[in-house]
Amino acid sequence: MLKKHKRLTKKELKKDPFVIFTAQALDFIKNEGTKIGGAILIAVVVVSLGTFFFKSRNKTEINAFDAAFTALQNDAPEALDLLRNVVDTYGGSKRAADVILKLGNIYFNEKDYELSEKYFKQYINKFSGDPLSDFNAYNGLGVVYEEKGEYTKAAATYEQYLTKNKNSPFESMIWMNVAKAYWLADDKELSKQYFTKISEKAHDSNEKQEALYYLQMLDLN
Repeated sequence: MLKKHKRLTKKELKKDPFVIFTAQALDFIKNEGTKIGGAILIAVVVVSLGTFFFKSRNKTEINAFDAAFTALQNDAPEALDLLRNVVDTYGGSKRAADVILKLGNIYFNEKDYELSEKYFKQYINKFSGDPLSDFNAYNGLGVVYEEKGEYTKAAATYEQYLTKNKNSPFESMIWMNVAKAYWLADDKELSKQYFTKISEKAHDSNEKQEALYYLQMLDLN
């Protein structure tokens, strides 16, 4: 079980390094500001305070992230609350992006497709640029739609990934997802277009062999 952090008393807050630093800085400005130029001094102090805030926040974020994943690994009941807290508190950070994807996968495995969809969409709307994370988000969201029987929506989601990630190493895999989604949506024409695209790849692959199989099935029908 994770240790509970006690609330700091007023006495302990007075010993906080940031509080001490701020008090000392203000005293210095008061006593020495007129001697060396108030504007320059204030600028220096502002930069110092900003650096302190950044380092402090980053450390707090790392602690929150570590606590959440430790709880998750130990199947602690508070794990999901801690993961959501990382997202709510540090929503724009790279660590939060990883947590958002994790929550999407967790809720998918729990068959809570509404929450799974929510978190995959949240990643897609706020983050992009990492080929692997983008693949996990778009692929995860597409599979959610498939589980909900929304096959055309799933195909469109996979296609969106291809539009945003040209020359992705997962290209053939996503093409296969698109083709199968249209197959399940009973749109055989679009399905055939993607199966054909995969089958025309120069190198042999599992996707190519599977595409050729589906094309034979389509021709039989």
